[in-house]
Amino acid sequence: MKSYHHGNLKEELIKAASILCERDGYTKLSIRSLAKESNVSQTAPYRHFKTKECVYAAVAEEGFNKLGAITYFDLTKKITKQHLIENCKKYINFGLRNANTYDLMFGTAVGNFSNYPSLLEAANTNYANLVTNLSRLTGETEEVISAKCITIWSVVHGLVGILRKAEMVGDDIDKNLGGPISKAQDISENLMPYLDNVMTGIIES
Repeated sequence: MKSYHHGNLKEELIKAASILCERDGYTKLSIRSLAKESNVSQTAPYRHFKTKECVYAAVAEEGFNKLGAITYFDLTKKITKQHLIENCKKYINFGLRNANTYDLMFGTAVGNFSNYPSLLEAANTNYANLVTNLSRLTGETEEVISAKCITIWSVVHGLVGILRKAEMVGDDIDKNLGGPISKAQDISENLMPYLDNVMTGIIES
């Protein structure tokens, strides 16, 4: 059985839970499997996680923190439309490369985020970063910025799901037949120009 320095067990458990979630999917993540993966007794995780949902919340929070680190933009630097487009691409790539974690972050396995204040803060910080940067770029009213940010988020969030489906289909589709998956594959191959067109339309609307 592994030995841990005092205070490190929770960190190690979250790391192990994140690995399990991404490897096997969150539906297979349990306190029992977490204890086994971490090589600790079955009762040890209960010191930090009362329920399976608590484990889910910790993994989701870790996911939001990682997403935030990828998309954060230094507020001391000038923001451009290109920066926002690049951040949208980073967001989409995160969702594609961390599919199981992403599903947990945005699914319903964790009910009310308000029950997990640090998770709620991590999630809100990601959105606040988008609001701040778009506001700095356009200088529009809070109401307009809020509406545009929701639109941007809807677009990139939707693209994650659509592009995941396109990846799953792969070459098993006749592009000559057209259809949404064929179009999604075209977008995947030309993601930056597509995002440029969409973001330009939203920003200038």
